[in-house]
Amino acid sequence: MTQACHAATAILHTTRDESNTREYLDDIHGMHKVVLETKNVETLEKLAEALTEYQVPYLKWTEQPENIVTALATAPLRGRTPEVKDVFKKYCSLYR
Repeated sequence: MTQACHAATAILHTTRDESNTREYLDDIHGMHKVVLETKNVETLEKLAEALTEYQVPYLKWTEQPENIVTALATAPLRGRTPEVKDVFKKYCSLYR
């Protein structure tokens, strides 16, 4: 979970000048997050490829010194197309 927090913080910092991120950060009490999981690293990489196709800003967190990708966080997704949500449905499930 710590790596997910690192990734989420890093993508917010990286996209801090984008309008979706500014709007998200302006509504501190209305922030909405969803934590999802993939079955394995290969599925996480497929998710990343699909997000790239839809031009969704994301950041993969690589744990060091192991050099293992452990998390992926996207910039705020407000206003994204239903196809982007379908990408998550295809590669992820709700983390419980």
